[in-house]
Amino acid sequence: MSRRPAWVLSFIGFGLGVAVILSGGGGLSVATGQPKPLVVPPAPQSPGLTSPANLGVKPGVAVELVLTGTNLAEPTAVLLSAPGKATVIEDNKPDAGKVKVKVDLPADTPIGLYTLRVATRHGVSNFRPLVVDDFPVVAEVETNRTKDTAQPVPIPCTVTGRTDAEASDFFRVPIAAGQTLTFEVIARRIGSPLDPIIVLHDAQTKREIVELYADDTPGLQSDCRLTHTFKESRDVLVEVRDTTYRGGADFFYRLRIGEFPGATTAFPLAIQRGQTAKVGFAGPGADDIPAVTVKAPSDPGVAAVNVVPRRGTGASGWPLPVRVTDEPQLVEQEPNNEPAKANKLPVPGGVSGRFAEKGDIDHFAIAGKKGQKLAVVALTYEINSPSEVLIRVLDTKGAEVARSNPAQTPARAEFTPAADGEYVIACEQLNYLFGPNEIYHLSVRPVAADFEVTLALDRYETTAGGGTAVAVANVARLNGYTGPVELSIAGDSALSGSGIVPAGQTQAFVPLTVKAGTKPGAYPFQVRAKAVVDGKDVVRFATLTDLVKANLGGIPNPPPDLLNGCAVAVLEKPSFRLTLTADPKAVEKGKAGKLHAEATREKEADADITLVPLLVSPNITPTVKPIAKGQTKGEVGLAVAPAAAIGPATVVLRATTKIGGKDYIVTPAPVVVEVIEVKKEEPKKKEEPKKKEEVKKKEEPKKKDKE
Repeated sequence: MSRRPAWVLSFIGFGLGVAVILSGGGGLSVATGQPKPLVVPPAPQSPGLTSPANLGVKPGVAVELVLTGTNLAEPTAVLLSAPGKATVIEDNKPDAGKVKVKVDLPADTPIGLYTLRVATRHGVSNFRPLVVDDFPVVAEVETNRTKDTAQPVPIPCTVTGRTDAEASDFFRVPIAAGQTLTFEVIARRIGSPLDPIIVLHDAQTKREIVELYADDTPGLQSDCRLTHTFKESRDVLVEVRDTTYRGGADFFYRLRIGEFPGATTAFPLAIQRGQTAKVGFAGPGADDIPAVTVKAPSDPGVAAVNVVPRRGTGASGWPLPVRVTDEPQLVEQEPNNEPAKANKLPVPGGVSGRFAEKGDIDHFAIAGKKGQKLAVVALTYEINSPSEVLIRVLDTKGAEVARSNPAQTPARAEFTPAADGEYVIACEQLNYLFGPNEIYHLSVRPVAADFEVTLALDRYETTAGGGTAVAVANVARLNGYTGPVELSIAGDSALSGSGIVPAGQTQAFVPLTVKAGTKPGAYPFQVRAKAVVDGKDVVRFATLTDLVKANLGGIPNPPPDLLNGCAVAVLEKPSFRLTLTADPKAVEKGKAGKLHAEATREKEADADITLVPLLVSPNITPTVKPIAKGQTKGEVGLAVAPAAAIGPATVVLRATTKIGGKDYIVTPAPVVVEVIEVKKEEPKKKEEPKKKEEVKKKEEPKKKDKE
């Protein structure tokens, strides 16, 4: 379990055993200084899902699911991250609290955790977990609370259940002599708050089999797994409960029982982007699981690939992620227990290592350049390994020049070589433990300028031909990088939008535009971030880590594919929408401009419309007035201070009205106003004195008229 502190947002909002995980026009509004984290809750009319975390489907079998939540009336589409089809089943009696959907996945869909969302006439929901499993599913019965009433289940199977407070669930399993079975509870890994425990009992005597017990299995994020070979034929009782006897409406789990391998991590732990590698497995009993050949995608939006442990054509174990990186990746080669036998490691580069034997110390040699500061980092908890690593850096004479702090996670040591030459990194288990599960990933990189982007919300809504604003909570510039960051919408070809976060700015709204004629429904997208750092293009994808953790019951290490996924609902005929345009498009410093607001209302949306600024460029002051009931047009005054910066200034407003007594909120696309210098007036030309002849000619006709 990761010990890294987590900042929690203030709203909750293809081949054999291999699956790919995707990580991932107009202006851009920004704010200056170090403002508070940008918080943008979902629109109140958006649907919300509260479906059980253990909801699942079987590859190749079409199933009907009932999704529960709020604002689910008038559903229009289902957005599924797994390959396959998902459609809404029409109901003669619409219910805002539930919706029926049909999910049909190809027979070769890899098992694992996916997501689904529901779109309605008013927006798109949060995501909920959807588990794909190839075992037959058995629903738990409510009468299995005692050993005497244990529920009989077959082998193999997946039991979908829920624990009650102060109670256990019991299942009766028939076992043949010599049979090796694995019992695994999946709960925290799919977003349940349950901290499960497995205890086996003899079905005849009802006594606990003391040695057959599992709790907090290493690598499973507090879930548990037990594998055992039974010498004799017998029936056993499988007890599942929370470690502290908690339970309730959200305490769902999936109990897998079968002859499947129980690896805890993949090995190696990372592959270089675009390269092919043999990936094996680590953990107790994982030595004989065949390795899988994996080709890492070249797409910078891919954060990891999933590998599924399987023996031959047998049952699949739970899938495991392998990270995809930009640096060369190696696997530790023994013997390397002394500096003279150190494995050569490129800089930058990474290596997957293991403390296989007692007293194992792994050494890696790198070429250091004088004055180039390097960071040596060892990941363990972050990749679901129980190991703890102590890092020491030695110079050519064996003297220690840096070491990691045992209280810091991940383990990290930084040093600046005093001279060109070879340096040796020594890694050892901090607690002197060893074995097949004591693995780690070591990386060496120059301490270089970089950046990270965090999003504030993962779901939006707009119309075809319209647009909205995607909220960026923070742009963090690291290790001295102070330049601009370009943000753009990456996803379906119907979606577009981009903008620049200038140097010194940390918050923004990226415009998202939907092509006219786009079919109503839900569309996935990511926010791509790019900057030129030290003369090189660096691409990152904006993340939603803390929001994902909150949406999955506080899971310590969410799957990488969920960390940057957003969705937008394309609405056919919303009850209310608003369009903003600048007039004029260019405003001089020290002067005023305005925005025209035009509302499109259905009959039910005739209340006052309140406009509230969400984010405005510095030294631009909007004056907002509500659009009166039944009216469709309004104005927003813009005062441009003399100190306003020359260039594009952006205004993001939020519009709220009442429909059926409830708030209905829309966020139009950002409006860009160009701030220009004050125009200097050209001096008036002085009139030249009229010539005497001209005056005389004009006066002569007047004299004749008088005569």
